Amino acid sequence: MPLNINELDVYLGKRVKAFRSKLRWLLRTLAMKLGISIQQLQRYETGMNKISASLLYTIAHEFKTDVSFFYEGYQGRPKGLPPLHSPSNILLIEENKDDEVLFRQAVMEFPEKLNVFTCHDGEEAINFFRSLDESAALFFPKPDLIFLDLAIPSICGFEVLKDIKRRPNLQNTPVAHYPSLLATY
Repeated sequence: MPLNINELDVYLGKRVKAFRSKLRWLLRTLAMKLGISIQQLQRYETGMNKISASLLYTIAHEFKTDVSFFYEGYQGRPKGLPPLHSPSNILLIEENKDDEVLFRQAVMEFPEKLNVFTCHDGEEAINFFRSLDESAALFFPKPDLIFLDLAIPSICGFEVLKDIKRRPNLQNTPVAHYPSLLATY
């Protein structure tokens, strides 16, 4: 299965290699810090493999720099990505108001604008998904990412997750599910 390498992948690889060279780190040094083989790192640096967002974040952490450094000077924008000024829509399915406030505070620190919509129980979430299937989608935008508390009332979080994956317009939407944040305290 081809990886669909594009110009951004090659650019990111070159930036990683340039920063590593500037720090005078051997391939082996960075590879060990990342927990990958030297060959894998070489493939990333030459643009032969895609660098995932999580790997790029880890690399930035090891280099003690911001992720945005790797994009500096990049002129192109890969096809299919929304324009930079277009805010992403996040759906938070969370009953606990304190957890919602915590989440919203964390989102405010994100460098790009994010729209956060909240459903407070499983039934409200299912109704939200139904509205996306109807003409009401003009008022309720399709989420780009869903955060789901599995311990929500009315309809279990697992049932909500099943419902998301059954809906064709949401099947490919990433869902980060977690047990209630305050349940561990």
